[in-house]
Amino acid sequence: MATRNRFCCLVTFCLFFSWPLSAVASEEEIFELKVAKRDCLVNICKKYLEDPAKWKEISKFNKLKNPDLIYPNQTLKIPVRLLKGTPLDAKVTFIKGEVLSQEKEGEEWTKLNLNDRVLQGSTIKSGDMSAVEITFEDGASFFIRSNTTLGLTSAQKKGSFYTTRKLFLQKGNTLVRTIAVPGAKSRFEVNTRNAVAGVRGTEFKTSLDPDESTRVEVLKGTVGLEAMNQRVEVKEGEGSLARKGEAPLKPRKLLPAPTPVAVEPLYRVMPIILKFEGIEGALFYRVMLANDRDFKDVVQEKVIKPSEELEITGIDDGTYFLQSLSIDNFGIEGLPSKPEIIKVWLNPPQPPLIEWPVEGVE
Repeated sequence: MATRNRFCCLVTFCLFFSWPLSAVASEEEIFELKVAKRDCLVNICKKYLEDPAKWKEISKFNKLKNPDLIYPNQTLKIPVRLLKGTPLDAKVTFIKGEVLSQEKEGEEWTKLNLNDRVLQGSTIKSGDMSAVEITFEDGASFFIRSNTTLGLTSAQKKGSFYTTRKLFLQKGNTLVRTIAVPGAKSRFEVNTRNAVAGVRGTEFKTSLDPDESTRVEVLKGTVGLEAMNQRVEVKEGEGSLARKGEAPLKPRKLLPAPTPVAVEPLYRVMPIILKFEGIEGALFYRVMLANDRDFKDVVQEKVIKPSEELEITGIDDGTYFLQSLSIDNFGIEGLPSKPEIIKVWLNPPQPPLIEWPVEGVE
């Protein structure tokens, strides 16, 4: 495995694949409708499909012997990906540092601010030590850190109960969180030039390394990872790797998180030195220090060897949260630890000075 930077905010993605790689959902979303009197397949497709010319695909999908002969109360099945859609609102719900947005290719980049709307077709670009969270009206979201460029290709409602979202990741990484809404179905795709990660009701991370390896780590739900015409199901608490020109590895259980040893209730001097317990199979630990429990506002991030001590310097007085995870010999990152509170008080207030009465004066 390539050596990782000691100070690391992101895994940088290399997008120039020579072999197809994909991570896709295990089944296609279907919309069902009842045929009414005087309905015909062509008119139904004009009403419901984004491209009415796909009526032949609908006929084949439903195994119709004669597409000109459909009957009242007959059930037709339509893949959700073919339905018309209406735009799904999204807005900035967290932002740190410099994050720019471009509504259309070739247009001027503008600075994003908290609560700004993000339209489908927009491209988002984050700078050094920056992060942004985009949340849709149904609660689903995606989160990116430093030096990431990502396009919101589409975000639509399709029919009464379906939503589809597609992202195009040019570089960087993203954490996707989708929300299960009772009675509704949702599909969320993260595309790169030669790959797609598609899921329903899932929280997952993907990374593309400079050696063109694709990694998937699933925190909730299931993701299918496909490469070289072979596919594996990566379930909750598992990860997998597809190297360039190779089939995906059999999913492996994510390593547990290392926990810090003997954390003090209060730190009064710098540097802060922390040690971590050993985790079998871990080559590295990734450790983040943040201002919040959700680890959106990260102030420091380091990758260390299990035998190394973590040295924290250059932070102000306050309460912080520490999170760690293990990295195995394939570079697959394990489950994150629970937040550990780190309190720092380096500059306690001085005792008050007597200003009155002045010496020698009654």
